[in-house]
Formats: sequence, structure tokens, C-alpha cells
Amino acid sequence: MRGRGRRGLLALTLVLVTVTAACSDSGGSAPRRSLAATGAASTPAALAGPPVTQAQAGRALAGLLGAEGVLGSAGPHLDADRRNVLAQTRDAQEALTSAAFNGSADAFPRYTWGSPRLLVPREQRAPFWFAAIVDREDEAGKVRTAILTVTKYGERSWYLSSTSLLEPGARAPEVATDAQGYATALDDDDPTTAISPRLMAPLHATSAEEGTAGFAAGLIEKGPHTTGYAEEIAGRRPKYKTDCLGYDSIFGASNYPVHALRTVDGGAVVMYSLVRTTTVTSKIEPCAEIRVPPNAEKLASEPGARKELRTVETQQYVSTVPAKNSRRPARVIGYLGGVTKVFAN
Repeated sequence: MRGRGRRGLLALTLVLVTVTAACSDSGGSAPRRSLAATGAASTPAALAGPPVTQAQAGRALAGLLGAEGVLGSAGPHLDADRRNVLAQTRDAQEALTSAAFNGSADAFPRYTWGSPRLLVPREQRAPFWFAAIVDREDEAGKVRTAILTVTKYGERSWYLSSTSLLEPGARAPEVATDAQGYATALDDDDPTTAISPRLMAPLHATSAEEGTAGFAAGLIEKGPHTTGYAEEIAGRRPKYKTDCLGYDSIFGASNYPVHALRTVDGGAVVMYSLVRTTTVTSKIEPCAEIRVPPNAEKLASEPGARKELRTVETQQYVSTVPAKNSRRPARVIGYLGGVTKVFAN
């Protein structure tokens, strides 16, 4: 997603959202609030109890992480082990797990997990989901805080949908909970936050492509996963041009689910994914050889390409978004991603 077309679409979308909210604030009808956003306790669904209890969420997460530990410690990994690991994942997590297995039977990393803090929405619609904040220790003993989303597809099956690791110096989000410890899920178009959950991914993509000169400037905090990408792309183009190669890298919102929870400051924490597609093209022949980058070698059948190389990254993010009219930017606090596809010709 690039150029005037996307900027115009985002501008129109934001204008419509702003106008709608302004009309509601000026004495018109109140903005529509979904059951998930309001947490109203007078509805029959609320009186019947949460569709997913904290006990159920705890058992589901323990089952997923416990099975991962057993399969991760197996060596060598058999095809059945790989199928079982993949069978427990969906969405962006499935794409990254599949790529991790590609080319090596022992590629699946081994982790030790701490005690999770569950973030279970009290009211939500199917497919049901919850989030968890938990420490993850790798084989080298390094501990990082992970933010997981787990989704229920079907009657009984739970799947790990996404995993992001808190950025250095970032704090875990302070999610608002009620007296029983349940969180509040937000609609995709929630009007109470500076950026609605639905718009977080496309605005992030704009920031990553266009940097401080783009439409999203000031809406999302500068950093390595936003304006830093734009600086990286601009710096690489001249180097490739010297070798008569064309270089471009674009970002787009994925088709994977977006999840959001209310934070104690009235804003939101949003979990979403982006897809980054990087293309290196030979302008003329003979030209410099197009080499597959090290982080994509295991997914490529050849070490290079003659005419064009295209790599696709799946990126999982967690961002905090302030309340509406706070005049503060959203901030990326968590990330995990990698190359999931390579095309060469």
C-alpha cells in the first residue's frame, strides 16, 4: 500500500470517523457502542456469565504451552511433531511457525514459560479469544516478556494466534479489568480512542513506508518499527542503484484478526499484523547478482535470482493507543516477525 491512493483513503476514513464522533458529541444521537465495548451488566449474556471464563482460558493456554514444551524438547523432530505444532497455531503465528520449520527438522525453538497474566474479555462474540502476558526464556537463558493472543475456532479447539515480544524498555500494557478481573474488548471502530483498532495497521504501514513526511506523521511515535523502516528503505535504494538494481519495500495490513482491549487510561492496547514485501529487481543485463538475504536463505531454493527477488515478512505487533483527544501518539511496544515466503526468478 503506497502513494496517493492509500493516503487519500486513510484521510477520507479518518475524516468520516472524526465527523461521526463530532456529530455525536454535539447533541446528536449517541455513538453506537457494542456489547463488547460497553461491558453492560444488564444483558442476558452478561447475566449468564462470560463466554470464556478465566479458568477456561488458563487451561487452554497451559495446554498449548505445555504441548509446545514437550514437542520442542523432542529430538530429532519427526514429521508428526511438526504437524502437531502447526496444528496448534493459526493466523500470523501459523505462518511464522511454518517458516521456522522450513528447511530444518530441528528449527523449532525451545522455550520455558513463566506464570501468565490472563486478559480475558468479559463480553465478546465468536470467534472467542483472550490475551496473556507471560515471560519467555530461551535456551540461552535470555528472558523476554511475550504478549500472546489465543483464539477459539470451532467448538473446543484453541489456537495460538499471535506472539509479540515487548521492545527493550517497554512496559506491559496496563489493561483495565473489572472487580472479577475481566477485561473489556473493543470494537474495530471504537470511537473513544485516538486511533480505532481497525486503522492501527494501515496507519502503521504508512508510517513505515513514508516516515516523518507521511500522512501518519505525529499519529504514531517514531521508532525502529515505524519511521525507522522508512529511513532504512531510503538508505538502501542508492546502494542498490549503484549496482543497477531496483529496490522497494512496501507494508500493508494483513488479513489476520485485530484484537483490542481497554487500558486503564481510557485508551487501548491493539494486537495486529502487517505484511512487508521487499523486491529487488535487475534493471539491465548484465547486472549485479541478486543475492538472497541471510534471513531468507532457508526458504529459498536457490542462493540468488537473475531478474527479481521478492521476500515477504509476516510481522506481529502490539501497540498502545491513547484515549481520544489526548494529543499523544500511539506507540509500538511489542514485535515479533520474520520472512515467511521467498520468490525468485
